[in-house]
Amino acid sequence: MTLRPLTLGLLTTLTLCTTIYASDYNEQMLEEAHQLFRSATNSAMYAEAAKQYEYLIKEEKIYNGHLFYTLGNCWLMAGHNGKAILNYRRSKSYIPGNPDLQYNLQSARALCRDLIEEKPLHPLAACFLGWHFDTSPAFRWRMFSILWIGFWGAWIWMIRSQKRSARTSLIITGVLSFIILSSLIAETVMKQRTPPGVIIEKEVLARKGNGEMYAPAFLAPLHSGTEFRLEERRGEWWKIRLADGQTCWIPASTAETIALAK
Repeated sequence: MTLRPLTLGLLTTLTLCTTIYASDYNEQMLEEAHQLFRSATNSAMYAEAAKQYEYLIKEEKIYNGHLFYTLGNCWLMAGHNGKAILNYRRSKSYIPGNPDLQYNLQSARALCRDLIEEKPLHPLAACFLGWHFDTSPAFRWRMFSILWIGFWGAWIWMIRSQKRSARTSLIITGVLSFIILSSLIAETVMKQRTPPGVIIEKEVLARKGNGEMYAPAFLAPLHSGTEFRLEERRGEWWKIRLADGQTCWIPASTAETIALAK
């Protein structure tokens, strides 16, 4: 398996970023995890390093893009592509433009047994909203910042000169800023209402309802690495929507959402 690990520079950055929030004990645990990760030669050693990184994240509430990235690498080399995808996607929230992260995420997805094709957009929606789905939130935030600055620059220009071109620039930057901001707000609301998640168990029998008494939703079980959106929580069961639009219920213990409780 070809894997792009963190460079020494990124490991140093990870150490510096994390130790700001960590106790002396956690600094020692972080260094031990680094050593395990660098010297690991089998899946058990990678899994042990992953557990130490997970302690810093889940128990000490230390959230860092490079930390999630390294944890994803550990789980991928340990043979747990579901947990790898989960942590790569968490890392993507902090370092969305990292090419090594994207490469490793695609490598983990390629190992998934469930090849679920994403439901295509309606042609009309694809025509008008394709840019929303094809661009990252980070890119849209940058574009919004540029346009918002341009809007106020055009406003000052219009006040001072009263030229038609200034008024046109004001309208264009204002409308584009509003569209992009609406896109960002809509995406934030969607993530809160139907947060994305990943199945982390090796195999899960999805059902048509929230209980073992319901019939299986599909002929075959779902497997580690399958991505979804969480639509409903009911007791110990989650109703999820797969990429192709199909819904089913799975035990909550078999999956995790990308967002972590802070």
